[in-house]
Amino acid sequence: EEPRNRSHVATTRLHRGWILRMGASETLVDPYANPEVPNPNLDTSKLGPAFGSGWNSGQVAPEQQALSPDFLFPENFDSDYRRSWGDRLTYHIGVGYLAGLTAGGGFGLFDGLRSSHGERRRIRINAVLNSTGRRGPAWGNSAGCLAMMFSTFESLAFTVRGADDLLNVAGAGVLTGGIFKSGAGPKVAGGFALGFGALMTLGTFLHEQFGVR
Repeated sequence: EEPRNRSHVATTRLHRGWILRMGASETLVDPYANPEVPNPNLDTSKLGPAFGSGWNSGQVAPEQQALSPDFLFPENFDSDYRRSWGDRLTYHIGVGYLAGLTAGGGFGLFDGLRSSHGERRRIRINAVLNSTGRRGPAWGNSAGCLAMMFSTFESLAFTVRGADDLLNVAGAGVLTGGIFKSGAGPKVAGGFALGFGALMTLGTFLHEQFGVR
């Protein structure tokens, strides 16, 4: 019974000290400090650079703001940041396969509905499933291969030239398109190479201009 009374008295003193301190001042104080012992006000500027020396007034000191950007990852504030070749390769292959799978599945859906026009419902469903399952993975694999070659050539161009610009993207796109369609003849390979290079260059340019970092 006696330890319980002592605990109750300590809790009452703690809450009373917290209420008195908050009523006397709006500064941040330690709620677990002994109210009978003087407790200096807490200097929030020492908690970390994110708070700054003017945290209580809602303003951050200029020197603290310059040293501590309000971002979590370096790619959000460093304009020269570039991911490693492995990260870029994984990202490009994933995006390429997903885009190809989605586009192929959509075209397969349209083709299945068109080819089975006028048939019974079961036949139409079977045609749509067959066409979607055939087109989607095929387009996804092709887009993934294109993304893999493009990312590899672009990373090699950056390593050799030491510059990260649209020339690397254009060269990698042309080389990727030419190799991908090399079995269809020089005319088809050349046209696809120019078209794929222009598409990748335009996409990269738009992403750099309007993409949110």
